[in-house]
Amino acid sequence: MSSFSRCLGIAYLLVLAGCGFEPLYVDESGRVVSEEIAHIRVAGIEERIGQKVHNLLLDRLNPRGRPAAPRYTLSVRTGLSTSELGLQINEVATRAKLSLNASFVLTDDRSGRVLLKGNVRSINSYNIPNSQYAKVTAEADSANRAAREISNQIKSRLEIYFSRKGS
Repeated sequence: MSSFSRCLGIAYLLVLAGCGFEPLYVDESGRVVSEEIAHIRVAGIEERIGQKVHNLLLDRLNPRGRPAAPRYTLSVRTGLSTSELGLQINEVATRAKLSLNASFVLTDDRSGRVLLKGNVRSINSYNIPNSQYAKVTAEADSANRAAREISNQIKSRLEIYFSRKGS
């Protein structure tokens, strides 16, 4: 390794130290955030899109399976809407927008206290083809993308909360 590479590496570390960089996956007490997140029980979510978000959250928060003794409960409510965007001269829609909104609440199971509340949103668009089957498939694919984005956003918010909690 050349001396230039070493100097560059040291300069990079100094810049990171000076900018206030904090690791996301370890809280202030040194505990790994993913271990804390693994103690979250995800409550059931209504509607088909809610079931998809629920299953994705289980995969992201509890990759080793549901917790035997959960410390927290995550409740999520979803709302799905679609609207047609692009119109041809004959007023036939060619493009649609799918919007998935979710509100979530994290509660402490011991005290019943609300620890974190939030809202997340995902907006996707898709083409509306002439074939009815292709239209249903395109809308389902857009809804699946939205559900993945919602579950990722919720997980990120939980990681930020637990990294700052420091208990």
